[in-house]
This record gives sequence, structure tokens and C-alpha cells, in this order.
Amino acid sequence: MSQFRIFAMITGLSLIAACSTAPNTEPEITTDAKPKKPAAPVFMLDDLLGVNDKTIDATLGEPALTRREGEGEFRRYALKTCTLVIILYPDELGIPKVEHVDATAHESGEEKPDLDDCLAAG
Repeated sequence: MSQFRIFAMITGLSLIAACSTAPNTEPEITTDAKPKKPAAPVFMLDDLLGVNDKTIDATLGEPALTRREGEGEFRRYALKTCTLVIILYPDELGIPKVEHVDATAHESGEEKPDLDDCLAAG
């Protein structure tokens, strides 16, 4: 055999060997991956209904708007994804308590958000 053929065979075999031992750069796929838990809601309706005025302010901060109508009090709070409307009425002892909670859009003309989604986003 000529030296060129021997050189060509050794080079070819070296290239084949190098390809077969190249490290695997493919990402490893695992089948036992657990799905991520959804984030806990920031607020829930049950946490707000029946709460007194001081507790609601401690929970949500200062309202963006407060308006008295008769014995009731209308409050509006700006949350991340919506505006929260809370109406308080005095209980039998005269303590203002949350009687009604609703969600509205931040901007006029936007679609009305779901109350639970609004509360969950905070």
C-alpha cells in the first residue's frame, strides 16, 4: 500500500472515531418534571366581605376615591389589573363593613374584568 492510502485510511478512521465520541449537546429531557403550581391569589373575595373599614384600608391601602351616599360609603382601589369597587354599610353597631365588592376596568371602554381574576392578581 502506498503511504498516501495509509494516510487517507488513518485520517478517515480518526474522523469516524471523533464523530462517535463527540459529547452530546442535546438538552436532557426528563419525564418526571412536576408542573409548576400557580401563584397563590393575592386577595380572595371571602377575605374582604364583612371586613371593617380599617381592616380593608390596612389590606388594600388608601382608596383612590371615597364617596359617601346616605349611610353607605363607596370606595375605589387601583389594583394591578383592575379597579376594585367596595361598598361599605354600617352594621348594627354602626361599624362600616364591606357589603359589596366588584371589579371594573382601569380605562373606560375596556372589557369588564372578572372579579376573582382581579383579586387574584392583586
